[in-house]
Amino acid sequence: MGTAARPRVYTGHMRLILLSSIVVVGLAVLAPPAVPKDGVRAIADGPVRLTAAPGAKLRVTWHLVDADGQPFGASGIYLRVSRCGHKPLLIPARERGHGRYSARFTVPRGGIRKLMVGLKGWRTSEGRTERADAIFNFVPALGRRCA
Repeated sequence: MGTAARPRVYTGHMRLILLSSIVVVGLAVLAPPAVPKDGVRAIADGPVRLTAAPGAKLRVTWHLVDADGQPFGASGIYLRVSRCGHKPLLIPARERGHGRYSARFTVPRGGIRKLMVGLKGWRTSEGRTERADAIFNFVPALGRRCA
């Protein structure tokens, strides 16, 4: 290959790289935004025994829907079990597909106060990363007063 051919090959490669970059940036701009979590709610798929005795084994099944009633799915979903007089338990959920989940747990001492669904999240600000979970309420709410 002569010296005159080298600049043409280089120019051809640069054009290809520039065109590829423009396409990638254009696709990124036109990509749909991430689905917002506002309006997501949990719906129990069956009755939940909130008054079960401490030590009892419970299985809770539910599905998540967005504000339009469409199934909402994500990884990092858990069942948040608020306990009477203690810190809440975070029980990892098993994904069953199409926004459906289940979790098994032992009723804690003091009983169950409230059940909610959580989605693990993180927030980075000023160089610090901290936990910032999204919490979804059951509709109707699954809770009771502590004795």
